[in-house]
Amino acid sequence: MNSDITKLAKWAQSQGWTVTDDASGYTRFLDPGGTYIARYPATPSNSRRRMADLTVALKRAGLQIPPPSKKEQRALRRMEIEDE
Repeated sequence: MNSDITKLAKWAQSQGWTVTDDASGYTRFLDPGGTYIARYPATPSNSRRRMADLTVALKRAGLQIPPPSKKEQRALRRMEIEDE
């Protein structure tokens, strides 16, 4: 896996996404339902552009990027408790 996307891949996996490396050197992102969303090459020619493309594709598929801060997570938990 490319070191540029390590944090993003770990966040996606913690949210139930599948992140795999294939034989051709790409890191593939699959949503929790198993649908292919995007891939990131091991050696991108323009890493800034490829990272932007990956981020947009993952956001469109429903992954929250950037991950919520601890303060935001706390607020979301409080809202869920109040709704019950």
